[in-house]
Parts: sequence; C-alpha cells; structure tokens
Amino acid sequence: MKRTIRYSAYIIISILLMSLSSCEKDRITLLTDGVWKFENITTNSDDDAIKAIVAGLKAVYTDGTMQLFSDGTYVKEYPLIDDETGTWELVGETQLVFSPDAGGIQTASIDQLTRKELVYIETYVDQNQNPFNTTTTWVK
Repeated sequence: MKRTIRYSAYIIISILLMSLSSCEKDRITLLTDGVWKFENITTNSDDDAIKAIVAGLKAVYTDGTMQLFSDGTYVKEYPLIDDETGTWELVGETQLVFSPDAGGIQTASIDQLTRKELVYIETYVDQNQNPFNTTTTWVK
C-alpha cells in the first residue's frame, strides 16, 4: 500500500515539474505559431494629443501583420509604412521585448495570450511626466 502511494506521489510530482518547466516553452510556441493580424490599439490617456497619435497608429497598423519566429527574429508588415524587422525575446512569463533593427527597444507586458489572441500593454510617459498605457491586440 505504501509503495503504491509513494509511486503515485512520484508520478504526480513528475507531471507537475514537467508542466512548470514547459510553461515558458508553451508561451513561445503560442507566440511563434503563425501570423498575427493587427486588431486594435487603445490608450488610457486623457490627453487629446496622445489619443490622436494612437488613432493615427491604428489607421497605419490596420491590415498589418506580425510574425514572431522561433530563432528570435520578427517581422511586422503594414500596408502604409515600411516593414519593421528585428529581434524579440520573452522575458519570464509576461515581458515581451522587441529590438527593432532600426534601433530602440520596446518592452510590452503580455496581458493575454491564447492560440487566437495576443494582447500586450506598453507604458509610456507623456510630456507632463504622466504615465499612460497603450493596449495592442493581435489575432489569428
């Protein structure tokens, strides 16, 4: 009886350890499995200038796509502006870091990630030193 309980405990612990170690890998698989299509970008800012910029970004990004590759590179294609290429990295479970070839770094916090939807939040500071967020949604 004790042997059966001990054996069952080993199996349960092994399954838990395997599932914990594969969480990040599963998220990477979700991110790299196919082409993401731009859905929306919003802001929580009350500043009219920032709202106008985000509305302009939404217009430019409409019909855009993003593909993240397992080798750590990405491409974002938009019909109205030049494509963006660079490298990306998943830091921990929620930080998505883009390093465009043109320079700079964009850090986003993943709010939602499923097979069909990616939502991430980026935090900025306006000219009056007030923080605000943009929320970008991509779908498959």
